[in-house]
Amino acid sequence: MSTLQPARQLLPGLLAMSCALPVYAAEGGFMEDAKASLNLRNFYINRNFVDPAHPQAKGEEWTQSFILDARSGFTQGTLGFGVDVLGLYSVKLDGGKG
Repeated sequence: MSTLQPARQLLPGLLAMSCALPVYAAEGGFMEDAKASLNLRNFYINRNFVDPAHPQAKGEEWTQSFILDARSGFTQGTLGFGVDVLGLYSVKLDGGKG
């Protein structure tokens, strides 16, 4: 069996899909189908060190995270072009004492 055999089996499906995709891309627009979301996450962790040789008895961290997920629609035409943006930012609110 040759290594091209699986590719030959996928070719009819890829051809049919490439013919159908421009129809779906033409339904919306680049700006009309754009979506954006901003998620805020708060994270707190408290660790208790039980090893007596460890100089620190506990550790605490508290952070606030911002997750921006922006996605545009696709341009109309045979080849649709779109842009995705993922922005991540975190702020340390408190690190405990010591």
